[in-house]
Amino acid sequence: MGYWTDGKREIGVFGLGRSGRAAAALLRLRGFSVTGLDSRDDVPACSDCIRMVTGNEMEDCLDGLDGIVISPGIDPSSPLPSAARELGLPIIGEIELAFRNTDIPVLAITGSNGKTTTAEWLGYTLRKAGLNVCVAGNTGYPFCTAVIENPDADFISLEVSSYQLQTIETFRPRGAAILNITPDHLQRHGNIEGYINAKARIFMNQHNNDLLVLNRDDPGSIPLAGRTDGLEWYFGIGESIEAGAFSEGNSIYYSDSRSRKFVIDRRDISLPGLHNLSNALAVICLAGKAGLEAEQMGEGLSSFPGVPHRIEWIRKYRGVSFINDSKSTNPGSLNVALKSISKPVVLIAGGLAKETDYGHLRGLIADRVKVLILIGDASDMLESCWSGTAPVFREGEMEHAIKRALDQSQDGDVVLLSPGCASFDQYSSFEERGEHFRKLVEGLN
Repeated sequence: MGYWTDGKREIGVFGLGRSGRAAAALLRLRGFSVTGLDSRDDVPACSDCIRMVTGNEMEDCLDGLDGIVISPGIDPSSPLPSAARELGLPIIGEIELAFRNTDIPVLAITGSNGKTTTAEWLGYTLRKAGLNVCVAGNTGYPFCTAVIENPDADFISLEVSSYQLQTIETFRPRGAAILNITPDHLQRHGNIEGYINAKARIFMNQHNNDLLVLNRDDPGSIPLAGRTDGLEWYFGIGESIEAGAFSEGNSIYYSDSRSRKFVIDRRDISLPGLHNLSNALAVICLAGKAGLEAEQMGEGLSSFPGVPHRIEWIRKYRGVSFINDSKSTNPGSLNVALKSISKPVVLIAGGLAKETDYGHLRGLIADRVKVLILIGDASDMLESCWSGTAPVFREGEMEHAIKRALDQSQDGDVVLLSPGCASFDQYSSFEERGEHFRKLVEGLN
């Protein structure tokens, strides 16, 4: 039995959020003794932990431990993991722990934008074709929980972030897609090269028959080409591809290097926008790796309803459409959202800014946005970056922002919540932010 599967050790789980608690549950199920570790003093009790060490008491918490599982939000170079490393304690993340405790083949998706939509769309498409598939990972349903609750799944469609990939060792997806690369999380990875290398870890253990799928249309993905030991396929819009998925005119094709097969009319794809066409092409590649024939993919591609908080239509009120894109936590996501809407936009943006450039969006905002409403900590910075592109109102909080949006919009406009920033200045998650927006909009009368 392996070090992380035989259950005869005491393991610390550092970071008792959703992923950490899932890791604790899997460890306890496998017979380990679990010590919960968290820098917060007010962290809720962990029912799968034999003890908890929190806040200032954590200084001596490594005594007696045989290893550490760290949550994605914990930087592996931060003091506690560094101290554990100096003591020779093995350190892994929740993704690695789950992978070592399951034999279910994994199809993994990463990228700067579109991960959740693509992972959910892949799972939906495979289920429509009759497979038993669960969707897990960075979607909010932890991989460890999926391993516990879905022992008979045919595949796991797994969304993985750069943070999660930092702490893998043996993680080996049978198929992996990197959707795109734009600067993000640079405060954690140091620079764009560090971020790209973190994403590249998704294929570092792949064998020669495993599949890596890259976006031919994405300049940021170019440094990843030729680096896998497995099969390298591509997806793209507008030109044929020897191995992968592509659209020509209104036809979408799947090619496995031996033959080219029609999959679906581009106009029948259920989600609008070029970004979703790219996501659908990535789904086709991974669905092919899972064994689906081209004719089995159409139902899922044409009926997938989308995911909450990602360019999600909420309602129309007084002729104005309200769209919730709270999952937009970086400039790249905001860029995608604005390009997907052709009507005049009243944009609600802001939150906790990423350490990246927002100035490159000036032209797009000037072209698409009629009124700009700013909330949260990033208001000063965003107003400075986008000064002169559109009338600006600084409203601080969501309630005031929606009132201002109503005042500034007219029949045919779109009020778009697409913050382009993290939520943690005012909310615990982008989900909480999106649900608050939804509740306020649904309450308009």
